[in-house]
Amino acid sequence: MLQHRSPRVTTPNEDRYLAVTAKRNKRSTASDLSRQLSSATDTTVSRQTVYRRLGLIGLYARRPVRCVPLTATHYRLRLTWSREHALWTPQ
Repeated sequence: MLQHRSPRVTTPNEDRYLAVTAKRNKRSTASDLSRQLSSATDTTVSRQTVYRRLGLIGLYARRPVRCVPLTATHYRLRLTWSREHALWTPQ
């Protein structure tokens, strides 16, 4: 049975552009890369497409950072907890 797929949105050159841009700026998100590709080549691709293309070449975790940095108090409490539970073993 034949599967009919949509044609690829990006060309191999655009995929290469995404890879080079992602390696050059490791902090950029998939949305940032999508916008950069759109402005450079007039090819509009979704964030998911960028994420998928980068995954094919082994570049992952292009998600925005959504965590709050730990304060000194948080750091101290986590360190204390880990020291107390360091000798726990799975049973």
